[in-house]
Amino acid sequence: MFSGLSWRLVEVQGAFYVHRFDDSLIRKAEKDVAPSWPANAFCVVDADGPLKEARLTDCLWNNSAQWFVSARLKECLERAGVTEVDYLPLKIIDRSGRVLDPHYFLIHFRNAPNCLDLEASGAKRSRAIPSKAETLERLVFNKEPNRALFRPLTYSKVTLISWPLAETMADVGFSGLRFMGLFDFGLKGDLPPNPQRFAVDALCNRLWKNAQQHTPS
Repeated sequence: MFSGLSWRLVEVQGAFYVHRFDDSLIRKAEKDVAPSWPANAFCVVDADGPLKEARLTDCLWNNSAQWFVSARLKECLERAGVTEVDYLPLKIIDRSGRVLDPHYFLIHFRNAPNCLDLEASGAKRSRAIPSKAETLERLVFNKEPNRALFRPLTYSKVTLISWPLAETMADVGFSGLRFMGLFDFGLKGDLPPNPQRFAVDALCNRLWKNAQQHTPS
């Protein structure tokens, strides 16, 4: 079964975060949004400190778990042959309307694989859609998703990535994201020792170290 990683956002000190985005454009996850995506789509960002000192990360922090990614990250995913995703173009502006970068993209996942065993995963099912989970205690798969990057059909709150794709991204280097082992999913507080965590931490360190060469001085 799937033995990859979870792909998560990271808050970066001194970086912009998403202040406002019209998520009604993508609210219906099953809808094919690419054909109707507006040419003037934008995302408003803000920063905790002085705007002139803030920087854009390759993944912008936001509270909706959306993937607002740089053109450089999009190109890496495309070269790696990631399938069943749309890259919806948008420009990044600050609250004054100043364009900070006209070439960012929102990743929209298509044809989500039905690959989780909800009962074995300790799912609390949605009252509105019982076939989907509100929360999971762990990630247990009942079939191989055969995807390098995806969100499961029955639980779209987690983004999963294969080890080979994570290795490719680490070799290039990107900011605003990290990888975590599936063995840590659902754990709260201090994480118990796990020998597999060393390899994941080493992968993240390589990801961030290589990202530094792309950070403006």
